[in-house]
Order: sequence, then structure tokens, then C-alpha cells
Amino acid sequence: MKQKTRTGLAILLISAIFLLVVGSVQAQTDERGSISGAVYKDVNGDGRCIDTGVTGEVPVQGVTIEFVSSDEATVVTLTTADNGTYGLAAAGQSYWRVTAKPDSSKYLVTSENPLYAPVYPENGLVQAGYNFCVSEGSNAVIILPESGAAAKATSGSWIVLATAVFGLALIGTGIGLEWKRRTA
Repeated sequence: MKQKTRTGLAILLISAIFLLVVGSVQAQTDERGSISGAVYKDVNGDGRCIDTGVTGEVPVQGVTIEFVSSDEATVVTLTTADNGTYGLAAAGQSYWRVTAKPDSSKYLVTSENPLYAPVYPENGLVQAGYNFCVSEGSNAVIILPESGAAAKATSGSWIVLATAVFGLALIGTGIGLEWKRRTA
């Protein structure tokens, strides 16, 4: 009985050591990448702000950048440095969603947001140039429909009603003809 217990424990110990070795080797071979970019002020709100030659389009510090892995298991937030740059080092292989989240009372993102960075060996582990433009204030024009606007638009309403009645008459006629055909 003691011999079986010792053999079982030896197999268990060898298996545990093997799993530890395999896990550490796999962790060492998991290639990592990086994602970097910058945030600049967009003076004229056109969504372009880097190397445009427009006066005042300067780096913006302190903007929050959020990185979310494709499986959404990893979320990392950073802020831009004095020179407006940011970088996520040792990013695991994933299709990362990179989102600029500036203070909404101070800035509005005018460029594409979010951006997607594929960190894979076939796409390149180093992803650079994920840049964002922000404009001071909230100069976005948002037009929402007026509440009840459809009810107020009575001109042309009779056309919609007539079309509905005509359509129902056609459907009724079709049903009547089909019923007559089947019962004859």
C-alpha cells in the first residue's frame, strides 16, 4: 500500500514540475508588442492636427487613453505626457481598442475615436501613430428631431392614409379570390 502511495505522489510531483516548466517556457515565448501615439489640439476642428502647419495645434497633456483587449479581459488606462505622447509597452497579442477620453468639460475628440491596433506577429508587434485630435470646448453641432414632429406634419398625411387603405383593399381582395379558388 505504501509503495502505491509513493508511486502516486512521485507521478503527481513530476507532473506538477512538468506543468510549471511548460508554463514558464510558454510565458517566455509569448511575444509582446507596444502601441503608441499622441494627442494634439485641433484648432480649426477639422479632425487633422499633426503636421498640418496650423498655428496652435500643439501637444495636449493629461488626456486619458484607454486600451481594451479584444476579449475585453484586459483594460489599461494611461494619460498623455507633457509632449502629448502615450505608449503601452508589453501589450499582449490582441486586437486592441484604443480610445481617447479627454475631460469632456474641456475637450472634444475631433478625430476618429476609437482606433484599433492589431498587435500580432503577422501585423507587427509594434504599432505606432495612433494619434487623436481634440478641440477645446464642445463645439459639436448635434441636431435632434423635435418631439412630436411627425404628428405635426399633417401635409401629406392623407396620402399615407389613402395608401394604407388601398393596400388593405388589395390584400382583402387577394384573400377573397384565394378562398373562392380553394372552395370551388
